[in-house]
Amino acid sequence: MRSEGLSVLKSDLFLAAIMLGTGLFSGGGEAVRAVPVVGVTIAAGIAVSVYLAEHDVVPGVYPEVASVAAFLLTVAVGVGFALVLAAPTAVVSAAALTGGGAGVVVYRTVYGFFLPVPAYRLEKDEEPEETVETEQP
Repeated sequence: MRSEGLSVLKSDLFLAAIMLGTGLFSGGGEAVRAVPVVGVTIAAGIAVSVYLAEHDVVPGVYPEVASVAAFLLTVAVGVGFALVLAAPTAVVSAAALTGGGAGVVVYRTVYGFFLPVPAYRLEKDEEPEETVETEQP
């Protein structure tokens, strides 16, 4: 692990801890055992979304656009699971939230501990928010 990726690692793992904590507090452990396909699919979808954003996989398309498209597809699949599976919506939601947190943990472990954090993510971490306009007197 390189020191420049430490802040990215901390922030992403903190986000994942919130997702996992909320999911597990909501019964995610039992939910993942009841509907494992939800947790695994959402984990994979979240990991793919982050990968698309950080690796500029789709040439000619802003990485954020590809990532948002993948994330929306992941959400649509999660909603589809909630509608199709016989399990209650709360169980599917808890499994999805737990799976999402697990996806972030796995992705950031690979691209943070074992492989370097992609340069695109490091650049975004170093830049101040450019979307927020400050008032000038």
